[in-house]
Amino acid sequence: MIYFSRFFPSTEKGGGSRRLLQAHDFLKKMVPHMELVYPGRPGFIPTEKSGKIKAKSEKKFFNSPLLPGAFINKWSPGQRGMIYRLREFSRLWLHTVPNLSKLELAVMDDPIYFMPLFKKLIRKGVPVVAVCHNIETLAASQVKKKWTMDLFKKELDILSQCRLVITISREEEVILKNFHIPARFIPYYPVEPIRKRLLDIRQKRLNTQKEGILMLGTLKNLPTKEGMLRAASFWRENHLEQIAGKLIIGGYFSQEYGDSFSGDESTEFHGTFSNEELDGLLCKVNACLCYQESGSGALTRICEMLMAGVPVLANSHAARSYYNTPGVFEFRDLSELENVLKLKQIDTGTTGIPIPQEPDTSWLMEETLLR
Repeated sequence: MIYFSRFFPSTEKGGGSRRLLQAHDFLKKMVPHMELVYPGRPGFIPTEKSGKIKAKSEKKFFNSPLLPGAFINKWSPGQRGMIYRLREFSRLWLHTVPNLSKLELAVMDDPIYFMPLFKKLIRKGVPVVAVCHNIETLAASQVKKKWTMDLFKKELDILSQCRLVITISREEEVILKNFHIPARFIPYYPVEPIRKRLLDIRQKRLNTQKEGILMLGTLKNLPTKEGMLRAASFWRENHLEQIAGKLIIGGYFSQEYGDSFSGDESTEFHGTFSNEELDGLLCKVNACLCYQESGSGALTRICEMLMAGVPVLANSHAARSYYNTPGVFEFRDLSELENVLKLKQIDTGTTGIPIPQEPDTSWLMEETLLR
């Protein structure tokens, strides 16, 4: 079995990488000899070719006959470079990964991005399990509005050809099942190195003075970037620091947005945190703010904050898959944020926030290899 991922397997990167580590962990329990292939892995793509693909992905226009412009131009401009890179990498894997047609099973992240590889595997009769980090075409900021339904149908058609689709979102499991697509929900749960850090933070929070609100996210993700910019602007305009202290902002790929987040004393921009910086902040902030106006999948940072004993303030869209969870304080839109910030229950250390439990994946063998 080979797992084809679009993410780099690292505890030092964002939610996609962390979900990959979790998926890799539970799949290896099923097939210990499983191999992991991803764009940055040495040996499968020559460095020179990889460099050329990355360079071209930074251009605004794509004219490759192997990547029909009609498809790529249906996505938002901020998404097209990634689509080009992943499609080209998957096309190269057709020639560099040995014995593809002899695989008993392939696992693939969000296969709409790996169509050349996906189509060949299906044509050769190799069953594919999709790890659905998001239903990609449901993230409004990632697609052009007039092409949303067209791309959504395309993605559903691809997922319908999979033996199984593993979702990170309970809501997306429901959507896919209603289209007769075999889907199972496995919530995000951090791997051991991350889990240990978070539980250490939970213990330290019992004895720290709390101040400020943390807003954390991977700004390479378009819905996350747009939500964070909107929330920071609202915080400054409404002087919410007078109620809850500074809004402390940072995350992966955030350095170039410092000017957008800074402006006055109500916010504090950090850029990309080191582990030590982030752990220190999590020990003493009152809560973590999650705000999105679009987006699919589910936010991995909500589970991680709850494991660390940090209350989560989330608007209804960002709170998907975590509704009615102890420790998550939901608000409908930013106009309700001030009232949530005034809640006494937020400043409670770790009290009342249960530690998330590891999901059961014992059924995987039966629903994949033995089917």
